[in-house]
Amino acid sequence: MRVGHGTALLRVPDGTPMGGYAARTSPSAGVLAPLQVDCVSIASGPDRFLLVVAELVGVNADLAAEVRRRIGDEVWVCATHTHSGPDVGSRPGGGTTPGTWLTAVADAADKAARRAVANEAECEASHISGGLDGVGSRRATDAGDRRVPVDVLRFGPTGRPTGVLAVVPVHPTVLPASSTVVSGDLTAWIREELRAALGGSPWVVVATGAAGDISTRWTRTAQTVDEGRRLAELAAGQLSALVATPGRSWSADDGIVAARRTLTLPARQDDRDRLDGLRAEFAAQLAELADDDPAGRAAVTALQGVEAAAARTHDDTAADAVGPDPVALELGVVRLGGLTMQGIGGEPFLSLRDAAAPAVLLGYANGYAGYLPAAADFGTPAYEVLISPFRPDAADHVAGALHELAHRSSHGG
Repeated sequence: MRVGHGTALLRVPDGTPMGGYAARTSPSAGVLAPLQVDCVSIASGPDRFLLVVAELVGVNADLAAEVRRRIGDEVWVCATHTHSGPDVGSRPGGGTTPGTWLTAVADAADKAARRAVANEAECEASHISGGLDGVGSRRATDAGDRRVPVDVLRFGPTGRPTGVLAVVPVHPTVLPASSTVVSGDLTAWIREELRAALGGSPWVVVATGAAGDISTRWTRTAQTVDEGRRLAELAAGQLSALVATPGRSWSADDGIVAARRTLTLPARQDDRDRLDGLRAEFAAQLAELADDDPAGRAAVTALQGVEAAAARTHDDTAADAVGPDPVALELGVVRLGGLTMQGIGGEPFLSLRDAAAPAVLLGYANGYAGYLPAAADFGTPAYEVLISPFRPDAADHVAGALHELAHRSSHGG
């Protein structure tokens, strides 16, 4: 098995509209760190799979298609979900990438992929599953459980890795809506700290997993760069310890088989009276909270979710009433010999990661359709659930479709 890595920078000029926060109204003003587009190449014989990870809030289906047109069919394009990058048109239910970014990101992905292929070398690999303590937790409420599962792919021997791919299911949203500097936020800081912890020689890519309901809201003490780096250092220490463990060896020498599917699901429609009641409830909660109370952030975003749900809710009493358009969700499975990866074109909740195990689950992959809560989460009217375009049974349909794709890949077609 041959593995390679390449990277390219993505320039964001000052004055660029930024994505990620509905409350942000100002364009970018300065670059804390240039955004990166990384590519990991895994090859065996004539087969090759390319994983592109871009520091963007989302990757729309049209962008993934453009990258595949340039590079080849067996490539996934994933976003880290930084909220400190450009507005690339990612919206619940699907969006269109502005032409400028369609070209710029595809150019960077092409450069990174060419460099990754050129750097390929024979390599052994291991998969290590573990957890991070104190970095992220459920966003909606502070339940006290501040441990999240992670997956680490180590390339090279245990003591001398040549590269690491870490899949971390935590929203990279340390910097607030008021920030207008360009940054990869938490995932970029974890990448830097982990590379330093490993001696500076291995390449490191940090991708975002099932982070739909996981963030730093209850683990951070401030929304500053210093606090983000503190969390990143905490994560890097635990990840480097995982890198040093033996793990489960795997190889793609048995072949690489990939399958993708666009799953079309019915869109949800909310009851207006219920939304009116929730609007009043969250407004009352917000009035009673101190400005620095993290619960206030939950109430603010919940109100934003109510307004988004109200905006998409149709008047069923109208003579020409039609239901909301169905939602297209991109799904992918790739079998790399002894390792299976699954990708979801949206923001899966952590419960889907558990359902996918032992496969490695990536969110924000090859498309962006919005939050994908589990059925049980619809009982809690949090922002993520309210803004989701999906019905409560969507996650079950997705799990079933991924299982079918995995079965197809394991049988070679």
